[in-house]
Amino acid sequence: MLSHFLQRAGIATTGISLIREHTEVIKPPRALWTSFPLGRPFGVADNPDFQRDVLRSALRLLETAQAPTIEDYPFDAPAGAAAGVWACPVALPEPDASDLERALRTEVDLLTPWYEETRRRRGRTTVGMSGATPEELDAVVAFVIACAEGAGFAEVPPAAAGPNWIHAMPILLRYVVEDLRAFYQEAVVSRPGADAPSHHELHAWIFEQTALGRALTQIGHQIAAAGDPRLVPMRGFIIPEGFWKSGVTWGTPPAGENPVAFIHRAQPYLIGEEA
Repeated sequence: MLSHFLQRAGIATTGISLIREHTEVIKPPRALWTSFPLGRPFGVADNPDFQRDVLRSALRLLETAQAPTIEDYPFDAPAGAAAGVWACPVALPEPDASDLERALRTEVDLLTPWYEETRRRRGRTTVGMSGATPEELDAVVAFVIACAEGAGFAEVPPAAAGPNWIHAMPILLRYVVEDLRAFYQEAVVSRPGADAPSHHELHAWIFEQTALGRALTQIGHQIAAAGDPRLVPMRGFIIPEGFWKSGVTWGTPPAGENPVAFIHRAQPYLIGEEA
């Protein structure tokens, strides 16, 4: 929402939106919505003419839009050179529908050697946003399982004690999930010859083929069952738009409340400053 502050300071802003639902809630001064995959706001690589047209379309809004505007870019991205469907190079078993914890821990065990190889090769890892170290991944898994099975969102689940968690509940859950997703992503790019999946391919794999996706979906239902509208934006942090089958993942504000005002009202609760 930086664009709102810049606009109030007299600086005209425009931008590119990849998730229209988010943009409709935030209502930036000007935005060009494109239908491209996440991570590719200008379409595909190595096509400068197409990319320049997207950029010029976004900049043109500075001249034409006099009120908050979301304009649709009228063209799909041209086909990329690397056509094909990405598939996870690590063979994982079909998730066990009867035992979510066992299925998730089996996946993590199978992915761990590949994750460690990526970590060794790169000399770094993006796991750790929650405060848990890669060596404390067992607590991260326990955290996700506990929330999926109804532990609530007010306190760190007892089963996840140990790490030096650096955020308060309930926003801590977001970073715990980010750590587990980072672990999965780093693991699946480790095998020789494996291409990195796009954001959409990674999300499709996680939410359609893994126990992790089933656990996150279950957490989404637990959030809905909690009955607190301030908690619902949390679902938008852990489930990408399009992968929540029961409506808009970010939810809708209470009747009659401005979406931006609602997010501001929910923020102190989400970061643990208000019960």
